[in-house]
Amino acid sequence: MQTNTGNTGVSKYTISFGLSLALASGVNAVLVVAKEKNPAVMAGLQRMTGHHWISHAVIVLGLFVGLGFIFAKSKGVLGGFASVNRLIGVVVTGVVIGGGIIVGFYLMGG
Repeated sequence: MQTNTGNTGVSKYTISFGLSLALASGVNAVLVVAKEKNPAVMAGLQRMTGHHWISHAVIVLGLFVGLGFIFAKSKGVLGGFASVNRLIGVVVTGVVIGGGIIVGFYLMGG
């Protein structure tokens, strides 16, 4: 049984939605900070759907799905992420950076 997955090819949807996850995690963090620091952003999100968290979720999920399908259609973007290890690194990096932004923001006193 082979355990090295570094050169194993993955589907274009796995790659595209993995990249999308990494980017959506960063946007999620920026949106959290923006709405906490700017009352106009919070009010705008509140007006969109009736609650700022619902609007926040719609934006982040819409971005995730939209970018996932856009990346899947784009042949040139996906080539550099065709190995499992490379894709995992990108996803983990995006999620850690997004989480770090949020944690750092609240640790600094929000």
